[in-house]
Amino acid sequence: MPEPAALRQLRLDGGPADGSRLIEVTNAAGLSVDLLPDRCLDLGQVRLNGVPFAWVGPNGLAPAAPGEMDLALGGLMCTCGFDHIRQPEAHRGGRYPLHGSMSLRRAQVEAAWVRPDGSAKIRARVVHGVAGGASWTLVRRITIPADRAEIAIEDEVELRSPADGDRVMALYHVNLGPPLIGPDTVVTVAGQPRPDLPGSAPGTFCEPAPPGATVVEVGRGIGDARVLFRLEAAADQLPWLQFHRRIAPDGGLFCVEPATHDRRLRTELAPDGPGPEGTVLRRFRLLLRFGRGVPSAPKRSGQKLSGP
Repeated sequence: MPEPAALRQLRLDGGPADGSRLIEVTNAAGLSVDLLPDRCLDLGQVRLNGVPFAWVGPNGLAPAAPGEMDLALGGLMCTCGFDHIRQPEAHRGGRYPLHGSMSLRRAQVEAAWVRPDGSAKIRARVVHGVAGGASWTLVRRITIPADRAEIAIEDEVELRSPADGDRVMALYHVNLGPPLIGPDTVVTVAGQPRPDLPGSAPGTFCEPAPPGATVVEVGRGIGDARVLFRLEAAADQLPWLQFHRRIAPDGGLFCVEPATHDRRLRTELAPDGPGPEGTVLRRFRLLLRFGRGVPSAPKRSGQKLSGP
């Protein structure tokens, strides 16, 4: 049996994230994962054998204040939703902030332990509600195995007392930075090379997710197996796939963003139908894999991600 994963619950001292909680998980595969309970248990920095994968902006990993989500997307994954995603919008008397409200909420960590099989398991609950109106409850389960460089995320979201226009909206903002993102980065989607995604100009692109399992692989052309990332999501749960890039001399930022809804205004989107007793329930699952052991897409010619 491999050496079990190690799990520590910490509190940061000093800097912009002073006082914030941190859950650190390491395993025998060389994976190191920082979880952020004060940002709805989002992912902070993730390293494999010391090599970082996440983009972390100038503001670090501090929790965001309302209206500051554009300043606080640092970390490997920021949860956008579940009341709203993308740009701020006013709709039917309600105001919806940039990227929604859930990542502004602190998580109640219900359990964090190492299981008998050596894997680390963390479960947390996060609630966002409107006084006298709807509430969105997230139950998030994160599993990190003992001997594989991967992170499994399982989310269950319940919308209670929805009014006209309320929805469960989700967009998982996965933020990749240097050294993975650089002049020789190659992207494939469902095994097909995507030379249109790497490029020399900033931009945001949204398209229907491929049928079945959505698989996006981002790698370097230098043959370093440590610098390889793969995201898997189910298209029936997250039927849209959005990409975002910012170009910088050091390689910049490249985002892979599975989403529930197209990049359109709320007025143009069909409402969710209420479930039993007026509730709406949605489940989402992501699998993130890193470095060696990642199943490779078919070898084809690809185009590199170039700087300005």
